[in-house]
Amino acid sequence: MEQKQFLTVMAVLDENTQKTMECLQKRILGLGTKGTQTMGIPFHITLGSFPIDKQTEVLRRMWETAEKSKGFSVKLRGINTFSDRVLFLQPEGNERLWALHQPFDCAYADGFPWTPHATLFCGETAEVQRALREISDTVFPLYAHITALELGCFFPARFISRIPLMPEAAEDKEAVEP
Repeated sequence: MEQKQFLTVMAVLDENTQKTMECLQKRILGLGTKGTQTMGIPFHITLGSFPIDKQTEVLRRMWETAEKSKGFSVKLRGINTFSDRVLFLQPEGNERLWALHQPFDCAYADGFPWTPHATLFCGETAEVQRALREISDTVFPLYAHITALELGCFFPARFISRIPLMPEAAEDKEAVEP
């Protein structure tokens, strides 16, 4: 069965967070698990998904948003799952994350309302539970920085555009990190 394609706007996490999440994912995959998560894309928080024919409009919204948005910090407060099939790091909601999401708030490709999350692993319930046990020693909170917006097409995964956000101010980082 052919899966319908859609666009996804992603808030991309900084390089240090990419490395941390990559290490966690490697631990999970080192168990021999067979995940269904999309590999080869940066770790991110999805902001919205759109029909494929809305690409020009979505890119315009992304540019408008990036022109007035600085990068900012988010606290990843723990590990959680969706229906025991998706394992993710859960960011603590803050005003800046909600404001970044607002221009992309729409009906989502999967039909569920927006729940901010950064996916680590997807798979069968038993594999997700095994993965959760493997990384349960992770110390939280972790602090991440949103540095860019990215547009991708799924499925199959295809990169379309990355737009950097204005640099995060030092005083903004201090407001979130200890």
